[in-house]
Amino acid sequence: PLAEFDLRDVSYRVCGPASHELQLPAPGTEGTAGTEGTQGTQGTEGTVALRFPEEREAQQWWTVLSSSLREARRGGTWGQGWGHGD
Repeated sequence: PLAEFDLRDVSYRVCGPASHELQLPAPGTEGTAGTEGTQGTQGTEGTVALRFPEEREAQQWWTVLSSSLREARRGGTWGQGWGHGD
């Protein structure tokens, strides 16, 4: 992968109806929510700006991501199986 981040250490912000931001931690930094931190794979700290052609697409993206963030922060099964060598 280009970069890997623990979902619990990612921050997501809605800036406008079709504009969102994904904020990534610096690799190797101490994590939040009791995590060991993002060991990272050559990722860089910073903000990824997401621009959607339609508000509906942005809303769908937010629904999926916010649900995943809630599950990861609640200590769900994120990372157990899915995307880890399966």
